[in-house]
Amino acid sequence: MQESLSLTETKTWRAFKSGDRKAFEILLNQFYPSLYNYGQRLVKNSDFAQDCLQDFFIDLWNRRENLEEPQSIKAYLVASYRRRLFKEKERSFWHKRVTDLEDEYDVEVQFNIESYLINNETEHETLLKLKHHLESLSKRQREALYLRFYQELEYDEISQIMAINHHSAINLVYESLKLLRKNWVVSLLFFLNTIL
Repeated sequence: MQESLSLTETKTWRAFKSGDRKAFEILLNQFYPSLYNYGQRLVKNSDFAQDCLQDFFIDLWNRRENLEEPQSIKAYLVASYRRRLFKEKERSFWHKRVTDLEDEYDVEVQFNIESYLINNETEHETLLKLKHHLESLSKRQREALYLRFYQELEYDEISQIMAINHHSAINLVYESLKLLRKNWVVSLLFFLNTIL
């Protein structure tokens, strides 16, 4: 199944490169939502993220003939869009109000809390604790977790996007999960001590 999906994506990419507008529309529909979501999390300014993404896709269309054929289209687009955000942030005067993206960018990992609130209050409390523990991670750790579990990217793709080596991407995700587990156990022990 994965091979046929990859083959379909490759055919779509090649058709797009040759000027097929329908193929471009397919790429746009497939990747725009997740790229927009990622951009919003990086810059915390939905208008800026959307403007950059629209310009990104316009440039993608205009430069299509000179583009390489990536191993992973999603990782290629995420990495390229991320670079575009960095570049536009530096060039854009009105964007000075947004937090510094280079080292100070902040990836917000969110879960659909509303749906869990309906289930029961215990789950709500658990999610609040999880959110607190996620906030204790570094920004790069949150970004790595977001890319791995929300965007469902492989470690090679994460390393390409974040401009780190493969081993560092694995370590970043592993250490983040280890820290979350550790904090979760400490919270559980504290909770048990308070009720006993």
